[in-house]
Amino acid sequence: MLFRVVLAAMLLATPAKAADIVLRAGHTNAAGEPQDQGLKILKAKLEAATKGKATVEIFANGVLGNELQLIEGVALGTLDMVVPSNAAFTNFVAEMRVFDMPFLFRDMAHMDKVVAGAAFDELKAPAQKKGFRLLGIYSSGIRHIMTREPVTKIEDLKGRKIRTMQNPIHLEAFKAFGANATPMAYNELYGALQTGVVDGAEAANTNYSAQKFYEVAKNWALVGWLNLTAPVVISEKKFLSLPADVQAALVRAGLESAVEERSIVVKTDLPLLEGVKARGVNVTLPDPEPFRQAAKPVYAKFLTSALDRKILALIESAK
Repeated sequence: MLFRVVLAAMLLATPAKAADIVLRAGHTNAAGEPQDQGLKILKAKLEAATKGKATVEIFANGVLGNELQLIEGVALGTLDMVVPSNAAFTNFVAEMRVFDMPFLFRDMAHMDKVVAGAAFDELKAPAQKKGFRLLGIYSSGIRHIMTREPVTKIEDLKGRKIRTMQNPIHLEAFKAFGANATPMAYNELYGALQTGVVDGAEAANTNYSAQKFYEVAKNWALVGWLNLTAPVVISEKKFLSLPADVQAALVRAGLESAVEERSIVVKTDLPLLEGVKARGVNVTLPDPEPFRQAAKPVYAKFLTSALDRKILALIESAK
């Protein structure tokens, strides 16, 4: 009898069978931020659909490198998946630049329509030609402007050093807003704000709160200049090497996790804003219309090909 009890205990303690396929995925956001939650949802859906045959190992917070290094890793085959900012991904797939246009999406519902429709489908082929398979589009949140001194109108940005991502569209947008646009690596931003190297930066409620930027930039201007997208990407070569059932499960998991991730962004945005207000942040509401008007030349400068114009038309007509 004792032998049977011991044997049963040993069987119960035996680890579950390891997955046959383990996809390594990296991103630079903190664990628990929406993109990280989205990947965890994707992982759970993939495991459920394949009955544990396939899974995803997630590496958060840039532990495998910065965004460009992670995308290069997918291109070279040293990493399977990545969820970068669209601003970084356009360095590899230029056609994705349309998603970086200022004030592109009317609201989150409009974004949902766009990334589930024809515009997203048009972007799949250019990505595949460069060796990437698009599985979905996450949101990194609606972007506003943090500053050391208040911004109540577009004129307040004139001459101020505002950090942007290392992306030409973002640079051009903030130049159009009148700022001295200053590209800078994300991991340098807190110190640059603290020491006055830059006067401000753009961010979403998610990272403004999670990275505690409110400690060094106590003014938060709600402009909503961009809904920053984050494509969910897998190596095309790796994707084609997977069994057909895993491919199908991965495609479904990517799209479904994207829907849930964007919902998380919507649900958490207001509580995050209330949280920074409670910390004494000065929240201002500049009129966004002058920013929209100033941004119009950015479209003409960067969306120059027939495909660019086709995708933009599809986005604008999505209802």
